Amino acid sequence: MPADQIEEISALALIFAVHVVGGLALVWALLDEKGRAGWKRRWGWGSGPEKSPPSPPPPAGVRAAPAPLPLAESATSPVRLREPLRVSDAYPRPARRPEHPPQPAREPQRT
Repeated sequence: MPADQIEEISALALIFAVHVVGGLALVWALLDEKGRAGWKRRWGWGSGPEKSPPSPPPPAGVRAAPAPLPLAESATSPVRLREPLRVSDAYPRPARRPEHPPQPAREPQRT
């Protein structure tokens, strides 16, 4: 084998190996979650501690405290999107640059 073919063969072997590893990773990802749950926890990829069951609803006569809405730092929008206008119609157009003063006429040079 000539030396230039060894470089090509090694490059193709590297590309093939990368594709095989990627294919195996995809097949492993498609496996059943329960089958690989032990591996995920062992390597720290688990979803954390087991979820606790949901808390029971409050008794019928008790209401939960509502969240303080709206927030103190919130403000109403200057634009109502329900109206048949464009959003850009609610804002003023930016000021245009003033026109430049005309340059004085050039005088011909005499030599």
